[in-house]
Amino acid sequence: MTGRTRFLVITAIALVVGYFAAGEFLYRMAIGLDPSGFPLGGAVQRIALSIDPSLTVTAAGMVWGIASILAVFGVGFWLTRGRVRRRVAETDPGRRSFLTGAAMGSLGGLAAALLSSVAAGLHAFLGVGRGGGGWSPVLQGVVAADVVKTHPDWNAEWNGSRIASHRRFGRTGWNVSDIVLGTGQIKHGDNGERIARLAIDRGINYFDTSPDYSGAGSEILMGQAIRGVRDQLFIATKFCTPTGHLPTGTSVAHYIEAVEASLGRLGTDYVDLCHVHSVDSVDRMMDENVHEAFDRLKQQGKVRFMGFSTHTPNLVEVVEAGIESGRFDVMMVAYHHGIWPVLPELIRRARQEQDMGVVAMKTLKGAKHHGLAGFRDQADVYSQAALRWTLSNPDISCAVISFFELQHVDEYLAASGKSLTAADLSILQSYDAQIAGTYCAPHCGACLDSCPEGLPINDVLRHRMYFEDYGREQEAMRLYANLDVQASVCASCSAPCQGSCPLGISIRERSLETHELLMPS
Repeated sequence: MTGRTRFLVITAIALVVGYFAAGEFLYRMAIGLDPSGFPLGGAVQRIALSIDPSLTVTAAGMVWGIASILAVFGVGFWLTRGRVRRRVAETDPGRRSFLTGAAMGSLGGLAAALLSSVAAGLHAFLGVGRGGGGWSPVLQGVVAADVVKTHPDWNAEWNGSRIASHRRFGRTGWNVSDIVLGTGQIKHGDNGERIARLAIDRGINYFDTSPDYSGAGSEILMGQAIRGVRDQLFIATKFCTPTGHLPTGTSVAHYIEAVEASLGRLGTDYVDLCHVHSVDSVDRMMDENVHEAFDRLKQQGKVRFMGFSTHTPNLVEVVEAGIESGRFDVMMVAYHHGIWPVLPELIRRARQEQDMGVVAMKTLKGAKHHGLAGFRDQADVYSQAALRWTLSNPDISCAVISFFELQHVDEYLAASGKSLTAADLSILQSYDAQIAGTYCAPHCGACLDSCPEGLPINDVLRHRMYFEDYGREQEAMRLYANLDVQASVCASCSAPCQGSCPLGISIRERSLETHELLMPS
């Protein structure tokens, strides 16, 4: 094998393994799948738990992703070392070739592993070749975004706030409180049970939980909080285990077992709603086994309604398929001011075509880090304005929001039953003005196809955010310098991107400013 052929073989292996193996494992890890969604996932999880008993997430995705990269390193090392050792032996038989071969093999392996890692990132985080996109904008804008969740002042005017409005929850026939108790951050300690009981006492009649919230801690705590009032509540959980979402192809028995485990933790004979959770693909949402499991559970009186939740890169495709299927009573989708311009129409279709209940989640929009302090001082109450904006859509049945401070019961419920005002819109506009140019609406990508130079506009603005708002100047400059295409290309471009941003960001201007900021001459 010639040196050129060997190089091409290593490159091909690195790209294929990185994209199709490591990239896929990392993508599925971000979904939050149960260990059964990965090869030997159960065994890997047991080993991981023996190392860290406090682990509450699936370890297999990361383990197999890293293992794939290490395998590429091994192949690169072996092929490069063999080539070098043979050449040394041919040209200088008396020279020791072991150290030379090992050193060059390590360099070859590292180069292959780096190339493979890039391919994995393109697959998992940038969504190259996936159609629906990758996880980068989701993780930045929805999952890990810094959000104004609690007003700095506990306003006395909110004291005693109660649910003031109920809405019909689609074909379930329930009238649910317009604001729903999200329990993702409720756990033992930190007044968790007290918060839940107080929210229920103040009129919330619907709460959303899941086995993978706090490693099943949320379900256990909520089971304690609902004693004596179970029949007054609409309870939603997920087809899930404490370590993650059940993957496509899970057996009917395993789906049923997972729900029955939730019933045990909640201390109830039935739940009103069970979601296929964090749906990333139509295949998982329409898995015939999960639908058969639901039908059996419904017949047994253990689950009354079926739903799906999604805030993944394929949200639009998933929602469209969910509506068309007619199988779901409820859908829960990420929805806040400025996100997915097509969502209101999809929500309208869900209500009109299938009479589905629609739950809005992720109702507080992500923002800048340092900029939040100044915004919070000038805003009245961002959380209330955001909730009222969400509920101003008459097709939204209710808005779910995570309660984890006692203040939230007063603060969030003060928005119940209230109409959106001009003052609310002013707050939201001010908020958007604060984050303009640094916050990209997750999943949007409306601007990317308009750039003839292939500039990763979302990455450019993200690196600027790191520099200006997170105090990570050196990292921002390093990441920007490593981009294959930089914003200097904008200087000679006719800017067909202008007007393509639904948030009104002046892309060319902001990108050029970013280049000057992060690549000082």
